[in-house]
Amino acid sequence: MKRRRLPRILWTAALVAIAAAVLAVLAAALAPYVYAEIGLRRTGALVTQRPEQPVRGRWFDDYFIVETIDAATFAIGEPRYYQANYSYLIVGAQRAVLFDAGTGNRDIVPVVRSLTALPVTVIPSHLHFDHVGALGRFNHTALVDLPSLRSRADANDGTLTLRRYEFLGFADGLKAPRFAVDAWWFPGTDIDLGGRRLKVLHTPGHTPTCASLYDAERHRLFAGDLIYPGKLYAFLPGASRRAYLETTRRLLAMLDPETHIYTAHVADNPIIFAAPVLDVADLRALEATLVAIAGGTAVSTGSYPRVFPVRGPITFATGFAWNNR
Repeated sequence: MKRRRLPRILWTAALVAIAAAVLAVLAAALAPYVYAEIGLRRTGALVTQRPEQPVRGRWFDDYFIVETIDAATFAIGEPRYYQANYSYLIVGAQRAVLFDAGTGNRDIVPVVRSLTALPVTVIPSHLHFDHVGALGRFNHTALVDLPSLRSRADANDGTLTLRRYEFLGFADGLKAPRFAVDAWWFPGTDIDLGGRRLKVLHTPGHTPTCASLYDAERHRLFAGDLIYPGKLYAFLPGASRRAYLETTRRLLAMLDPETHIYTAHVADNPIIFAAPVLDVADLRALEATLVAIAGGTAVSTGSYPRVFPVRGPITFATGFAWNNR
């Protein structure tokens, strides 16, 4: 029996389809790295003049602003830095925690020491360049206890050198830092500061190693870059839309509805520079957006990243439609 050969046009169409599929896979895999190398690099000034807007709090050394949230909680802002970062000093009766370590453009240590003489443990919300400036500069440096981090530190006598796409410091022309890790805080652990307890949370999405701190008694979540009043980055190396949804749902299940969410960045062109605070309704809106994206019903702008509205100034930026991370 003689075999019938497929027409050449069908072979060509099949090869074209296979090539297109391979290119789509490569594009999805490489796009975060290509964007990081090209789209993040700065050409303008990293530090500018004082903003024209009023600030909430007091200036420190003409660079930082210190805002008192309560008598034992302080927001430390950097409004002259182009990303307008905020770190948070959380003080107990026996020791204190600095959540996020500043950008490193100016020394945050004197600011913290002007607010407390207690031993300070610094823990970053994640390891991007704009959150790790003072790691290794206080009494202790802590990280969330994850195998991906701890195994690297254990293999190097307790020190960790940040990797290129974990740090992303080339955006600001920075060299990846190396620092000693003094404490590993396991997710779910309560950290006792003396009359004040913080629950350590692993909150991946923006990066695989993101951490948050929950002060249940005072109804406060310190969330870093997980959510803030601006464009949420879920398209750079290590970001995961699936992890974002899982984290958001886990937080919604555990947080008191009255929780205030203190974040790491302010909205673009704020009316007043102040600690950026969101609420649980913003997390619910983020969940709804993530579900709509997964279901293909959400409407976006742009191609890479695709940007979806969430609530108010919050938008969610993610990768290609076929990249179902």
